Order: sequence, then structure tokens, then C-alpha cells
Amino acid sequence: MHTGEMWDIIVEQRQELEGILRSLPLELWEHESLCKGWKVKDVAAHVISAPQLNAAAMVKVLPLLLVYGYNGMTLRDGQRRGSVGAEAILVQYQQFVAVRRGPAVVGVLETLTDTLVHTQDIVRPLGIRHDMPLAAAEQVAQRLEKTGVLLGSRKVLRTVRMEATDWEFSSGHGPLVSGPLAELVMLRAGRQPEWGSLRGPGVQIARQLYAGR
Repeated sequence: MHTGEMWDIIVEQRQELEGILRSLPLELWEHESLCKGWKVKDVAAHVISAPQLNAAAMVKVLPLLLVYGYNGMTLRDGQRRGSVGAEAILVQYQQFVAVRRGPAVVGVLETLTDTLVHTQDIVRPLGIRHDMPLAAAEQVAQRLEKTGVLLGSRKVLRTVRMEATDWEFSSGHGPLVSGPLAELVMLRAGRQPEWGSLRGPGVQIARQLYAGR
């Protein structure tokens, strides 16, 4: 998948997320997301912050990185951005949803990963189904082999082999975890997948490693 195709999917997924957000009653913006400490509004604001984080904007958040580390930086920045409320966040979507740009310090694969995974962080706790585009999910799953260590999935990635049942994807060594590619992406991103959709002798191991993070 070339860069232009990835940007097409990022923009498309942002637009679809915007549609979901516009359909939510205000109280659901305060619902907890899949990310500990993040509400729906925080994750929504974080997703649309990507095209706004040029070099000058990144310089402003770097002190948070030095004090709190990567995850602490993104949490605090997301909470700050989410505090402006639903209406202001939706204005940002209207302005930036089609801008083919991500944070200045990362590449398109990281922006694709953020967009796909954070959309699931929002919709799953709300009981909303939103399918990942599988060709893009494969790119993300491969990228998470390296970047997943930042997201709490290092032990899982090093302990089990993952194989998709709905797309040609296989990675890793060890006891097998097989299932839908989207669920493997979530597991590789340090999120709780739909455990019931996964099969194989590695599932219980993966569950134990996830619980012990």
C-alpha cells in the first residue's frame, strides 16, 4: 500500500468517525473509552489533533514528554484538548478532517495506526460497530510489531504467534492466536480484543499477559 492510499484511508476513517461523533448525545462524549483515563471526547480530540500538530505545535508539547514520558504526554495533551467540549471538537473535524497530514515527528503509518485504533477506542465501549478496512489493518498490524512496545504489548508480541482468519497475515513465534485481523490489531496495540473471537493455544497466554501489564 503506497503513501497516497494510506492517506486516502486516513481521511476516509476520520470522516466516518466524524459522522459517528455527530450522532452521539452529549452525555456519551463523557463515556470512558478503551484507553484508561481517556474519555470519548479526549480520544476524539486527539485523533483530529494529528493534522494540527506541526513542528511549532509539537515543540509546545515536548515538555510533557520530558516530565511524563510518551504515554503520559499523550494522555495529558488529549485531556486538555478534550476539555474544550463536543462542539469545539466537531468544528476542528470540519476544518481539518481532510488535511493529509499527521504530527510532525511521525510518519504516515503512525497516523494510520492512531486513526484506526483510536476509532475503535471510541466506538467499542459505546456498543457501536465500525469495521477496520482490512488492507490498512494489515499495514497497521505489521507496524505494531515495532511500535506496540510503546503501547503495552511487548510481552504478547514476543510470546505468541498471531494469524488472521479473514486476511493474509501471520506474525510472531510461539503458541498460536488466530482470529479476525481487527482483533489482532487491537491486541498488538495493547487493547483488549474481543477474546471470544480468538482461537488457539496462545489465547489464554495472551489473556494472562494482557491482564498482568
